[in-house]
Amino acid sequence: MALIKNVAGNSQTAPRSAAVNAKKTKSYVDAVCVAAEDMGVIDTKFGKRPMIKFTFEIDRLNEYGEKRRLTRLFHKHTHPKSAWSLAAKSWLDRDLAAEEENLGEVDLKTFVDEPACLKVEPGAEYNGRRYDNITEILGRDDEDVVEEIDDGSRDAGDGVGETCEPTEPEENR
Repeated sequence: MALIKNVAGNSQTAPRSAAVNAKKTKSYVDAVCVAAEDMGVIDTKFGKRPMIKFTFEIDRLNEYGEKRRLTRLFHKHTHPKSAWSLAAKSWLDRDLAAEEENLGEVDLKTFVDEPACLKVEPGAEYNGRRYDNITEILGRDDEDVVEEIDDGSRDAGDGVGETCEPTEPEENR
């Protein structure tokens, strides 16, 4: 039970929903960036912002037998503390602010076909289908991921991704 205040300012307890109490299981999946798109200026809950979208393909199959695709949107800002810059630094060890300063802009095509390790957590469910959220984009050889996998501290839970080391396709196994 959670303690909440009603309109009159009196405290009372109220039950929390199962979704709020559910532990979000994070797991890692091997992925490849298959598209990087400049979305232009779009309306967000924070107002109009320039956005970019990265699409990753993972080895898991969807209900149609095709490889699943996960997407992640970023504000198109290259300052060192932006989410996009931090992701590019941890994923490909790239300094976007320096690239933009030297070249005038960051070439999104250079992200395509790059392998990645995605940290995902279960997201919303619609019509019985679960949508995963990408919480972090890492390089496949990231030492923190290897340590976490080695010490057994992560839980693959639903069978999503066992390692973030290059694997061969299932048909070759």
